[in-house]
Amino acid sequence: MSLANRPVSLKDLPEALTALETADRAALLDRWREVIGAPPPKSLSMPFLRRALAFELQCQALGGPKVRTLEDLDRIAAGSASRASVGTKLRPGSKLIREWQGRTWTVEVTDGGFLMAGDRYVSLSAIARKITGARWSGPRFFGLAEEVRRDDTPTKLSHRRKAA
Repeated sequence: MSLANRPVSLKDLPEALTALETADRAALLDRWREVIGAPPPKSLSMPFLRRALAFELQCQALGGPKVRTLEDLDRIAAGSASRASVGTKLRPGSKLIREWQGRTWTVEVTDGGFLMAGDRYVSLSAIARKITGARWSGPRFFGLAEEVRRDDTPTKLSHRRKAA
């Protein structure tokens, strides 16, 4: 397949990606102009050109990232914190309570993260690590993560620990 100027279909995607692997720099720069619709930035390496074009071609054939992902990326680029999957479910002011080895821990959800015992944390995983001394998934530790059963049906790990 040539690096012709046409949208890539799902059927043609493997061939288009293979063509990128063997293309020289001039062909990659031309393909960039066709696919992206703008001149490529100066001094991009050939491996980067290949990866970026492969991503764009896959987006053409398979659809691009979810709108929510793009919104998160825009938010991060603007210097704001991204919304982690847990952060979108927890409202500032909510409290998480977890008992661990006979001690009860309370975590308050804030705009920029979490507050526990007067200390600020950017993630629940950091708090879980502080409490247990081991690496834990924070959402799982606080009973917020979903687990997939064998039949692929999502189910909550625990109904006992919920945000107040």
